[in-house]
Amino acid sequence: MQQRQTSYDAIPYPSNPFRQTRPERLAGIAKLFGLDAPPAEHCRVLEIGCSMGGNLIAMAQDLPGSRFIGIDASARQIADGWKMIDALGLRNIELKHLDILDVPPDMGEFDYIVSHGVFSWVPARVQNKMLEICQRHLAPKGVAYISYNTYPGWHIRGIVRDMMFYRSTHFADPQARLAQAKSLVAFVAEATKGADTPYGRLLQSEIKHITQMEDYYLHHEHLEENNQPLYFHDFASRLAVNGLQYLGDADFSTMVSTNFSPAVAKKLHEIGAHDIVQMEQYMDFVRCRYFRKSLVCRSAARLNRTLTPAVVRDLLLASDAAPAAASGETHTFRTPGGHTITCRSGATKAALEALRAAWPMPIAFRDLFGQAGGGDEAAMEFLAGEMLTCMAAGVVEWRLTPVPFTTTVGKQPAATALARYQAERGYKVTNMRGETITLDEMHRQTLKVLDGARDVAALTESLMGALARGELVLQRDEDKTTVKDETEMRRLLGPAIEKVLVNLARRALLQAARA
Repeated sequence: MQQRQTSYDAIPYPSNPFRQTRPERLAGIAKLFGLDAPPAEHCRVLEIGCSMGGNLIAMAQDLPGSRFIGIDASARQIADGWKMIDALGLRNIELKHLDILDVPPDMGEFDYIVSHGVFSWVPARVQNKMLEICQRHLAPKGVAYISYNTYPGWHIRGIVRDMMFYRSTHFADPQARLAQAKSLVAFVAEATKGADTPYGRLLQSEIKHITQMEDYYLHHEHLEENNQPLYFHDFASRLAVNGLQYLGDADFSTMVSTNFSPAVAKKLHEIGAHDIVQMEQYMDFVRCRYFRKSLVCRSAARLNRTLTPAVVRDLLLASDAAPAAASGETHTFRTPGGHTITCRSGATKAALEALRAAWPMPIAFRDLFGQAGGGDEAAMEFLAGEMLTCMAAGVVEWRLTPVPFTTTVGKQPAATALARYQAERGYKVTNMRGETITLDEMHRQTLKVLDGARDVAALTESLMGALARGELVLQRDEDKTTVKDETEMRRLLGPAIEKVLVNLARRALLQAARA
């Protein structure tokens, strides 16, 4: 059957990694609530709406013992994905040009089903099919990830979408539609600029948001025919009808009421503490939430909603939170993403400092306890409780199994085939944490040749070639003048490469040796 072309064939949506969809992260959150999801190292993953495979390909490379299938209705995007798969020689992944409505009942069972940026952007019948796929194909202890636009926040953002969509309908060419839609929003925002009204402030905020977005994102977010936000409680009700239940959020910190002020947290507990769906909905009202990344499991799965420090003891913990302020015995730590925690305990401070020093490598909690001073059973219980509080605040992340990267620079360091492939073609690469890293030219040229067969001397020769071809320029630190003398180039390259390798290691771009 010939399938119709989609808007994603005309305007492809760049396929990026979404770290929160990775099996190891989903398994880690499931563990908190008493669900022993299948191990990420040996699992089957289905991605609904996989685009070019940018998310799934990174997983397939990092988890060679697992199997991955992606489906997408855009033939162009699937073809582009297969080019990368073939170039990397991956054998544990398959991309299928397939409409969601045509997913057959015999696709088998999956431990993890992920779908980022699809649910709100398809008609209701397709949404129902997505939930049916989860009901039919999710393993008994499996986890599904579904993201979607949500109310009440989208009541606000929807005003801007409506005016953009209305203006766009008067034009046929996709680029003209987008340009005219953006122009209308700018006009209305300017026309209301002088009036200090809720409408005017809303438009000023949204025009700022729009100017920061790429055109492809705005086209598919605001100009698509389908964009159907829904309240969280409605989403939860639709899960129940399909034999599914809400497990948690991909961002655990959003589930914790204590991240609000004490007065707000107290009221939230008064009105919603005994029903997680109600509690989540009330928190959405308070936040005016726009977007959700919900984790889903089967209704038959028995969950434990009472979190205790005991759950921390078998976890691997990591944090990039740095000391931000100190006042007497009080110490505040802040992550680059803005999450903060304030502690009084010397053991907690020592633990966070140890995690910061090891970043991005995780430390097993029991080892961390020793590094923080150790002690008796009561001391271990206390630190576990402190780390659980840090996890709830978004300051500490966790996982169940070792990472595939290393922060130790070996004699012949290696980057992944995917990162080298991407570095050959541009400045954005995917690390082994599932993040997009932007490189400068020196780091890019070095990463391209990190195939595990070169030591620093061989890397120096490779970069000397890049300098000779004019692909790389070497500057002196003291005056930023360009180095042209070959002898000086060689003298400076060795130390420069060593610094670059340390930087790449700290960004989870160097492979650990596989057993």
